[in-house]
Amino acid sequence: MKKIFLLVILSLGLTSVSYGNFLDDWTDDQLCGWMDKPSPPAYMVTEVKKRGISCEGGAEVEPIVVEVKVVIVEEVEEEVVVEVVTSSDEVEVIVVEVVKEEVEEVTVVTSSDEDLSLGISAAKEGDYNSAIDFLSSSIKKNPNNAVAYYFLGKSLHKVGLDSESEQNYRKALELNARYPEVHYSLGVLYASQGNYREAIDSYTMAIYFNQNYSSPYINRGVIYYNEGSYQKALFDFTRALEIEPKSSLALINRANVYSSMGAKEAVCEDLQKLCSLGSCASLINLTSNGYCKN
Repeated sequence: MKKIFLLVILSLGLTSVSYGNFLDDWTDDQLCGWMDKPSPPAYMVTEVKKRGISCEGGAEVEPIVVEVKVVIVEEVEEEVVVEVVTSSDEVEVIVVEVVKEEVEEVTVVTSSDEDLSLGISAAKEGDYNSAIDFLSSSIKKNPNNAVAYYFLGKSLHKVGLDSESEQNYRKALELNARYPEVHYSLGVLYASQGNYREAIDSYTMAIYFNQNYSSPYINRGVIYYNEGSYQKALFDFTRALEIEPKSSLALINRANVYSSMGAKEAVCEDLQKLCSLGSCASLINLTSNGYCKN
């Protein structure tokens, strides 16, 4: 899978910077809090690996198997893929989307469809196999419910059944072509496969049907950035911030674009805004090296 880095490790012409001393005072739980974010900074990931911490839900947890405890993070434009090695021959892969949970926004469940309700609840809790069973049962009883196909597609993607996932997304769109979350989820699926043109098309459709949907702007912007299309990426991240002004992900990605464009003052402005939201590591780093001074 093509590795694409989302977060800013800003050099601005500087020599490499060490974060070791800065993170020495951080507790394991504080570091794990960052691991629960959509795209944690690479230096924090390195520190987590160095300490041998296992993180879940933003807090340190005991590893499943005590004798082996390794965390590897690959950052891609739409997802953070965290591989937790739980034994010498078993790898559990947990996929966490970089956008906010969409479940409550798109779900309309009638009280008579218990399987649909249970399936959505299971998907929210990460019990994807149970979700698949409940949602499949719901579809057998009501094959014309786009919501059921949407959540079934999401759950199938989570367990690695991408072909079946795409089929269910397509069925959801047959029933409701104006379903932005489905178009967005198709984009996530395509991007995870390296099909970035198809991903851009799907994100664009999601935006077309909901122009106040920040997540596809962010994901599309990351693809544009990694292609070197900085103006397009800048537009998408800026639009995402107009929709969601406190989006740390949009801020730090826009700062990355500004850095690549050589706009140092704009980088500092975005990092100062990011710091006001509680994420000050990048700003502290640059300030300590003579940049971003008031």
